Amino acid sequence: MADNCEMLIEKIATSAGLAKEEVERKIEARRAKLSGLISREGACQIIAAELGVNFNDIDLKISELVDGMRKISIIAKIITMFPVREFNKNNRAGKVCSFIVADESSNMRVVLWDTNHISLVEKGEIKEGVVIEVKNASMRNNELHLSGFSEIKKSDKIIKNVNTERTALEKEIKDLQAGQQVKIRGNVVQMFSPRFFNVCPECGKKIVQDAEGYSCAEHGRVQPKERSLINFVIDDGTGTIRVVLFSEQVDKLIPEQDLKDQAKILAFRENWLGTEVYIQGNVRQNQLFNEIEMNVSDLKKVDVEKLVEELEASN
Repeated sequence: MADNCEMLIEKIATSAGLAKEEVERKIEARRAKLSGLISREGACQIIAAELGVNFNDIDLKISELVDGMRKISIIAKIITMFPVREFNKNNRAGKVCSFIVADESSNMRVVLWDTNHISLVEKGEIKEGVVIEVKNASMRNNELHLSGFSEIKKSDKIIKNVNTERTALEKEIKDLQAGQQVKIRGNVVQMFSPRFFNVCPECGKKIVQDAEGYSCAEHGRVQPKERSLINFVIDDGTGTIRVVLFSEQVDKLIPEQDLKDQAKILAFRENWLGTEVYIQGNVRQNQLFNEIEMNVSDLKKVDVEKLVEELEASN
């Protein structure tokens, strides 16, 4: 699959009536001017704005969306609906609704914050199985967010075949940037001790502790639920990156109840250190360490024999 940024460059070139090479030169020139402190995706956005390219006039495919993009238009089918939730945080009350949409290229979560948009869900006009048209939305944390300035409506267009598996670009660690959904291949070279933290049993979000116990911003006083995470360091020969596995992924590798058994953790560590793996997930910026890391959505060992068979079959 082509790199998301490459597809974005093609869109800019077509809309602006320029050669792709000319757009690429403008992007690299802008990055050089900013001493490389901006990603290619960010530079794409700046050049698009300078050239008067408005993504609100172009229906993009989900696989073409990049974190930080604004004024986005898509046509997609709702494949999973989540309940409307009420929240009360920092003296601000409201509702939020989210669902998963898909097209032929990929799928992603859409988040609604505007009461008028949410009312369409509550009235059943926007529901699972419906094809929708979205305009003037923004990408944030690999999700499509709609504000009061966005538009959403049912579409009369038909999407027959949708991709229900989230598409991830295969990349080398040296090329990773925050906001990407990627797949990498490398060896586990370091593993840290498991960590434990408490979350709300209702929504799974972080909770705070005070003299009276634990509380959730949304659900008030709660009995905490303990969750776990494990950090690996992966090396693919071009660089290293820390990857983070939360409870759902950890439990696929070792039962969570075994994480406090030192003998079992030692055996688990010995089994995985040096192992070649495929990792899929989101790249994000760790604000504490000021470096990128990956939140893992899927991890599996590389089947060397199968890989050799596939390589032989392709030759």
